[in-house]
Amino acid sequence: MKWIQHHLLWLVLNLLALAVMSVLLWYCFVGENVFRRYYSFTVVTSGRWAIRYLLICLMMTPLNTLFGWRYAIKLRKSAGLWAFAFAALHFSIYLSKVKLFWFDRPIPGIPTALGLFSLCIMTMLALTSMRDSMRWLGKWWKPLHRLVYAAGVLAIIHAMLEAPNTRVKDYDPDVFIEAVVYLAVLCVLLAVRIPLVRSYLAGWRDKARVAH
Repeated sequence: MKWIQHHLLWLVLNLLALAVMSVLLWYCFVGENVFRRYYSFTVVTSGRWAIRYLLICLMMTPLNTLFGWRYAIKLRKSAGLWAFAFAALHFSIYLSKVKLFWFDRPIPGIPTALGLFSLCIMTMLALTSMRDSMRWLGKWWKPLHRLVYAAGVLAIIHAMLEAPNTRVKDYDPDVFIEAVVYLAVLCVLLAVRIPLVRSYLAGWRDKARVAH
């Protein structure tokens, strides 16, 4: 019971992702024969949750650095790996339908290329997320994992460019607005990394602690 109380947020984060992933996989296996718009649902939903978990991952370090919430670091890795899992599923569903690498198909467009670059970055970060990789990469590990911000930018721009797509727009016309909100959140997270902004927030945090 104490373990559950201590790891409650970690459990919520992972169980939520597991529930969403289970629904998506179920739709992938049975949806084509049962639901008319299963493809739009699985593609949009998997991409949506990939971005959401990527943003959750990016929030953890500022929460620890600026507000002293050390438990956030324990959530960062899980959120990042789930973001990769949703992104991989998103691309797999797309690939199964579009058959991107058939030789008689045209070269992928810019939106698809941006999404693929984002997935490549997340794949690289997922493969180097273990402690052994940290020791092996040494001083290069942190610079490499800062590419997660690039993955976020590419993924959100990919979503914004895909929003006018007929299948996406017919299924959910608010995808573009949602992507703009995600971009705004990402911009805030990037701004927090600016030394001047970080110093100001750290000073505000120290003053708030003294006041209490």
